[in-house]
Amino acid sequence: MTRSIIAALLFAHAAPACDARAESADASKGSYAPGLADIMIMTQVRHAKLWLAGDVGNWDLADYEIDELKEGLEDVVKYFPKYKDVPVGQMIEGTIMTPIGEVEGAIKARDRARFVAAYNNLTAACNTCHQSANRPFIVIQRPTGSAFPNQSFAPKRP
Repeated sequence: MTRSIIAALLFAHAAPACDARAESADASKGSYAPGLADIMIMTQVRHAKLWLAGDVGNWDLADYEIDELKEGLEDVVKYFPKYKDVPVGQMIEGTIMTPIGEVEGAIKARDRARFVAAYNNLTAACNTCHQSANRPFIVIQRPTGSAFPNQSFAPKRP
């Protein structure tokens, strides 16, 4: 009985502290914005997966990846229109969005040759953007293999 009372008192004393931590965690959820590098790393992953899917004609996955890549870049424009005096938002809109549209068109047409050309243009645009942003050391290229051994990029056949 004494142990139960002690346990109840300890719990009653600790509960307000737990509630305070939970409230502060909830409050911080609304204010989180990813860093530019976080978004760009995911953009690099999407760029790689886009190639792996399009290369084997998995147009559904390629369509998903280009949409996610575009969405991430739209977040960059939204959260980082200017970063360290570099007009990142304008650069993305002026340099990257047209090649993304070309890739989208190739995917919708399910045209591998057109996809390869559009993907190469997108990759070149990424590198142009990095150079213009004083980040010439970030060089994007077509993947030479998959970094995702736990994912099949082959299209599902009906």
